[in-house]
Amino acid sequence: MTAANNSRRDEPVGCELALSEEAIAEVTNRSLETQVDVFSTLGNQTRYRILLMLTAASEPVCGCEIEPHLNVGQSSISQSLSKLRNAGLVSRTKDGRWRYYEPTEIGRKLVDFVESTTAEEPVTAD
Repeated sequence: MTAANNSRRDEPVGCELALSEEAIAEVTNRSLETQVDVFSTLGNQTRYRILLMLTAASEPVCGCEIEPHLNVGQSSISQSLSKLRNAGLVSRTKDGRWRYYEPTEIGRKLVDFVESTTAEEPVTAD
C-alpha cells in the first residue's frame, strides 16, 4: 500500500470497524495448524462417534470393542483412533497386544461443549 492509500483495502464507507490492525496482524501471523487439525478431526462422523463412545465409557475402551457399534471396518476405526490421538483428543495405553483409548481433557470438554450447545436446536448458518 502506498502512503496515500494507508487505510485498509476495500474499507467500507460509513461502516464502524471493530477489528484493529493489531488484532488482524495477530490472527493472520500465527499458526493455526493445531486448531484446524482438531476441528478437521471432529468434522468426520466416524471419528466424532468414536469420541462420543469414549466419553460415555466409565473406563478406557479397547479398540476392538468399538467396531461392532459402527458400520465401518477395523481399518477405518484404527485410522480414526490414530487421527483422534494425533489431534490430542484421545490417549492410548497398551496392554500386551491390546490398545485402550480414553478421551483427553480437551476431548471431553469439546464433546461437552458441542453436545450442550446443540442439544436444544441444531446449529445452522444464517
